[in-house]
Amino acid sequence: MSQLYRSENVSRAGLALFAAAGVDEAKSQATVGALVTSSLMGHDSHGVMRIPEYLGFVADGSIDIDAPVSVQQTGPTTAVVDCGQGFGAVGAERAVNEAVRMAREQRTACVITKRCNHIGRIGAWVQLAADSGMIALSTCNSPVYGHFVLPFGGREGRLATNPIAWAAPTGGDPIVADFSTSVAPEGKIRFHRNEGKSVPEGWILDADGNPTNDPNVFYGPPRGGILPLGAEVGHKGFALSLLVEVLGSALAGISCQDTEVFGNGVCFIVIDPSAFCPIDTFKQLMDETVAYMKSSPPAPGFDEVLVPGEIEFRARRKRETRGIPVDERTLKAFYTHADRLNVDLAEFLDGGVT
Repeated sequence: MSQLYRSENVSRAGLALFAAAGVDEAKSQATVGALVTSSLMGHDSHGVMRIPEYLGFVADGSIDIDAPVSVQQTGPTTAVVDCGQGFGAVGAERAVNEAVRMAREQRTACVITKRCNHIGRIGAWVQLAADSGMIALSTCNSPVYGHFVLPFGGREGRLATNPIAWAAPTGGDPIVADFSTSVAPEGKIRFHRNEGKSVPEGWILDADGNPTNDPNVFYGPPRGGILPLGAEVGHKGFALSLLVEVLGSALAGISCQDTEVFGNGVCFIVIDPSAFCPIDTFKQLMDETVAYMKSSPPAPGFDEVLVPGEIEFRARRKRETRGIPVDERTLKAFYTHADRLNVDLAEFLDGGVT
């Protein structure tokens, strides 16, 4: 079960733990801020449950807290961002900002990352570009240790959940689409397990290739697999996942079977709409498009048509007032790291239940 906590209290707890682990303030703010925002947006699988996970990575050296982020511009519209095995959120923010900068100058840009740790919710980064008036597309893969997802027709994982995200500005909240090319991201299966709940039908198979609703069976051992997006037409999700692999691995010159790679391979493609029409006209047309989509009468079982990102922005407005959920396992992990780092979390969390 989960309890609700004020987001600012969870942020303060996270920042205190990161500071005690030796992480500088700017990197802590970027990382904790991204995770708390994910929870505010309703994406708990990529939210505060990851704070203890990242602290574990710092402790075992998987994350280099002192790593510099460097940019190699390989052409007028292309660059490679070496994140140095530092925090993924720090590297992703630098990469998308570089892409936006080049797109302002050259109208389009493509940036890929190397040595980038887990970047969290990929939609956050395309949204950052959309907030700057850009159209953005991003893909994100994971190396061989994260290959939980089954190729269509297979029963042994060969791909990660390989999300694709895109965003475009409007006159209000941007459109932000963010989805895994598997039926569900691994983090959602983990969240169901932490909550003691079964996962929906059609998400996972056991190690023998049989359907199961038990997230514990998925984790094994032996480990099962996550199905590609599309169920009976999973070949479509499989094809999209392969595209993510092309842009996140092969384009970066990295083998998809490389056992030395850790973290995410990220690609950002950014387009300046003003290269084609005035930005005000573009936003007006986007508003018309959104209104046209939402004008469709709702089908049975639906109250309205929602465009991508609309649920998340509504969730944020609610959770900013009501609080964000923290499950018991995550809360216990917070306190385990607090004991290790000699941090008193009582002032942040004991009094933070809404």
